[in-house]
Amino acid sequence: NKTNGNMIDGMPIRVKSYVRKGRKAVMDEAKQYSKQQQLPHFEGDAKKTRYTIDDTVCPPTEEKALRKIVIKHVSTNEKYLSCRPLAKHTVEAFEEAQIFVSNFYRENGEKTDIILDSGCGTGRSTLLLGERYPNSIVLGIDRSLSRLQRNFIFRVDDQSGENEVVHDDEDDADFELSDSSSVTHEVPSLSNVLLIRAELTDFWRCCLNAGWNIRRHYLLYPNPYPKMSRLKSRWYAHPSFPIILKLGGDIIIRSNWKGYLDEFQSSVKFCDEYLSQAQCIDVGEKSDSSVDIGSQHGNYARKYSPIDSSSPKELEYHDSNIPMTNFEKKYYLCGERTYELEFTDNALQERQ
Repeated sequence: NKTNGNMIDGMPIRVKSYVRKGRKAVMDEAKQYSKQQQLPHFEGDAKKTRYTIDDTVCPPTEEKALRKIVIKHVSTNEKYLSCRPLAKHTVEAFEEAQIFVSNFYRENGEKTDIILDSGCGTGRSTLLLGERYPNSIVLGIDRSLSRLQRNFIFRVDDQSGENEVVHDDEDDADFELSDSSSVTHEVPSLSNVLLIRAELTDFWRCCLNAGWNIRRHYLLYPNPYPKMSRLKSRWYAHPSFPIILKLGGDIIIRSNWKGYLDEFQSSVKFCDEYLSQAQCIDVGEKSDSSVDIGSQHGNYARKYSPIDSSSPKELEYHDSNIPMTNFEKKYYLCGERTYELEFTDNALQERQ
């Protein structure tokens, strides 16, 4: 009668039931359960739910302040990276991922696209992307082993052969991993998918060092940190922000907070403007770190130009567009609006 920690939308399920009844029957039961749990709208505003984040919850960041933060992170990125050693468990996980990618290249050709699903949580979105892009390599990365283990296909076998499952709260983005071991897990039914336990920033750096060409990079419902005191914890105001742009590929971000996506777009624009100015400086006259960055890496934000053409769009759901993550499904069932922002890598388009 054990559920082995398997949950679908908060409803515990048994693995035997999943196998016996089939995926569709269990998913139908989960959907019915979710509808029973959906939340009422706030009175007086049918567009809001208890999950809604807007200007009344967290005011927009002042443009001058956000620009200053972005410029600081761009101009000091090399120094930031040099002072931050790569986590051992992430390096080990990347080495395992490299073997997986090399084997896939050997069987399917080295021009195979690589898709990153960063912060994949339980891996629901990774599996859906694997089905959507069967000829591409799809890597789902999350720092939390306990989140990954909520996907019943991802388990760590202990010496006794029993499945070890750890539970934690959904909001555990600050959960620290131990350096004791790395975990990767292939999906038997999807040979192009690999789920990985690793630190995102360090894994991205490994991708850059290995020279991987990323085709698409998904950041689905990252922790929004809707408090001004946590602004620098948001990806677009984080010291790692330049790495996201250096990785390249089409960037797809989803959130139920439109303001988060608006400010992400602004940060890309500020980065582009700053690096464009840095490139115009005569590098023969050594002055500050901005010259070094502009000359050494070029304007890695320019490939997403015109940046203003990218704007958050409200998601609509139909048979070919279903909720990709557990968060997104929860938002959909309770009527919460969700948005998507996509940046197209024009340099990638030109090479093709």
